[in-house]
Amino acid sequence: MQLEKYGKVKVVDILDSLNEAAQQNLISIDRKLMSVEAPMWLNINEQRTPVNAPRPSFEKLD
Repeated sequence: MQLEKYGKVKVVDILDSLNEAAQQNLISIDRKLMSVEAPMWLNINEQRTPVNAPRPSFEKLD
């Protein structure tokens, strides 16, 4: 709920605040997964993603 309350704050600022609070033993660590809305530039589009792999070549068998 706190993260939703400060939704426009930069991630770096949140990390700095959490690190400072952890050093003062004000918080405990509890790992949970959260859903986030990724920015458009972070999503991978298969059509515009370049393929950097070489094409395989095969020799004919007799």
